[in-house]
Amino acid sequence: MHRSLTVVLGLSVALAHGQVPQGGSPFQWGQRARAGTLPTFAPNGPLDEERHAETAGLAFRYGTQRWLQADLITEGLWDSLPGGLLRGRIRLHSPGAAMLAVQFERFDLPEGALLFVIDEARARYLGGFGEANELPDGSFATALLPGEAVVLELQVPTGQRADCTVRIGSVTHAFRDPFAQAEAGTTKDYDPGYQSAACHINVNCPEGTNWQTVKRATAMFLRPDGNGCTGTLVNNTANNGTPYFLLANHCYQPNTSGWVFYFNYESTGCSGSTGPTSQTITGCTLKASDYYDDLALVQLSSAPPASYQPYYAGWDRSGATPTRTVTIEHPLNDVKKIAFDDHAPTSYSSGGTAFWRMYWDSGIVQSGSSGSPLYDQNKRLVGHVVSGAQTCTNAASTPSGAVKLVSSFEGSAASNRLRDWLDPANNTTVLDGYDPYAGPVQPVRVKLKVMLEGAYESSTGLMRGALRSTGLVPLTEPYTALGFDVVNGSGGEATTSAVLATSGSTSVVDWVRVELRDRTDGGLTVAVRHALLLRNGSVVDVDGTSDVSFDVPPDNYHVAVRHRNHLGAMLATPQALSGTAALKDLTLASTALYGGSAATKPVNGVRCLYAGDADLSGHVKYSGAGNDRDPILQMVGGQVPTHAVNGYHLEDLNLDGVVRYAGSSNDRDLILNNIGGTVPSSVLLGLLP
Repeated sequence: MHRSLTVVLGLSVALAHGQVPQGGSPFQWGQRARAGTLPTFAPNGPLDEERHAETAGLAFRYGTQRWLQADLITEGLWDSLPGGLLRGRIRLHSPGAAMLAVQFERFDLPEGALLFVIDEARARYLGGFGEANELPDGSFATALLPGEAVVLELQVPTGQRADCTVRIGSVTHAFRDPFAQAEAGTTKDYDPGYQSAACHINVNCPEGTNWQTVKRATAMFLRPDGNGCTGTLVNNTANNGTPYFLLANHCYQPNTSGWVFYFNYESTGCSGSTGPTSQTITGCTLKASDYYDDLALVQLSSAPPASYQPYYAGWDRSGATPTRTVTIEHPLNDVKKIAFDDHAPTSYSSGGTAFWRMYWDSGIVQSGSSGSPLYDQNKRLVGHVVSGAQTCTNAASTPSGAVKLVSSFEGSAASNRLRDWLDPANNTTVLDGYDPYAGPVQPVRVKLKVMLEGAYESSTGLMRGALRSTGLVPLTEPYTALGFDVVNGSGGEATTSAVLATSGSTSVVDWVRVELRDRTDGGLTVAVRHALLLRNGSVVDVDGTSDVSFDVPPDNYHVAVRHRNHLGAMLATPQALSGTAALKDLTLASTALYGGSAATKPVNGVRCLYAGDADLSGHVKYSGAGNDRDPILQMVGGQVPTHAVNGYHLEDLNLDGVVRYAGSSNDRDLILNNIGGTVPSSVLLGLLP
């Protein structure tokens, strides 16, 4: 007998070390090198038009799986690289795709070989993936990258090409980018790829303050066939971090080697629609499933590493009625959300399965929320959500249903119940969550050297300190007031009068903004620290001497530095950051920057950030709409160009404490010189992604 079960149509969308990169970067990364003509492989047959399924009321999906056969080792374009390496490359192309993921039917590399998957715009890459990433069944799969084509680049030590096996079996053709950000100016994530309702609550809104630990148990997974759901890392009585992951059975398909789990995919703020997508794990193994209880328990191919800060949810299988309930979810592939029912749920049963019924007081669930955890007032798992999608207008009258955990624990065998995996002794009713990295996070530190063109004096090799010596450098960072993004609690950093009283080569020039960006997406900022720039180029924390400290886990990050009226720069490749900082000297021509040598300006052999961005536009422009020259003229009065204005102003491009349009030491000439000096209509574009 089949039981009647109304389900949230699952966005049935998505290792020894899963998809955790092993380091390295594609050859000449950050120099905008072009791949040239590469062997190109495309899927055969017509494109499945399942993109229309959602509007037809069928199962929601973000894409479809397309089949192709390509062998990188035998069919790739090979050349030699410095350092005794060979490089093999091929291009995979699925016309019209918004994003692509790749599934390898065979993936076997020797020690020292690394595979990179690069979007065709050379803005992002995945990897390197090597021997440690191989799955037990010999397959492998990647996360999504934007665009309709990707380039595979294999770097292998000379003489070991024959030891490599890299065979592609399929790609996931995403109809739309599930990670696309909202349109500029929107206050909620109205368009994160698909329409996630505006009444959802980002997990980092004030309502989610008390759920910041528990939220780390929730992850989204995408399947290679273009579907996926939400699920939960769940604790077991051994408290040993075995990566058991609970989801809805209607989200399960036996293509688990190609599933990609996304951890910490969430907006850093309350009104954001994008988040980091680099913390992924590929592959899992089914442990238990039951059609009637709509449950599936899988074990991830590897435990999430410390940098993911995983949390294993505790549970209560007593069946006691909670006083209130909460779910944490990824509706429609959106960033992590939270919903609250501030009243006790009611109980009901269907076909012998026990359920909780909830009416959400704030937030809702939608397609893709299937499998999301249901927590009680004690932040323990009491069920998983399987039914009852709402809109913003019917939440008060349309309930959601969650299978009770007490029901999921029971069954006829280990293959269809939870207790054998989560409580083998079958003697525990209530279990707290497990936080394997519960100790205080040790901050990572960044040591930078940077010169600003406007303040640099080649005669001394130092920058001028006129702003400090005239008392103009503010005690509190100026960037938040100028409208720069607040990220992960940044903003409001302050120094002291004693620090600003220091003179000499280690005295303060101005405030700068140091950004840590996602290791695979250099355009996504994950942490910010406002710091002090000294005359000798050292970037230091607010105490005037320490390396810049970030409260983030050790990991690989892109590192960028910005100044309020200079063009910013970013190191070309992600940097391995920890509690011990190694100097990154952006003044040296040998330091690889994103955009190559064009990212900074050489001044007598010293690389400097370009001066001239007087209007925070990200470019330097002398004439036409939105130019940087007119703000200087307007600052001095707009009528008499020989006037000068003292103070701490954006228009003071040479940082001498005075805005001048004409005459000696004026600020206008810096703009003209940086666009070429002869064609005033030229524009110098900033190269930060």
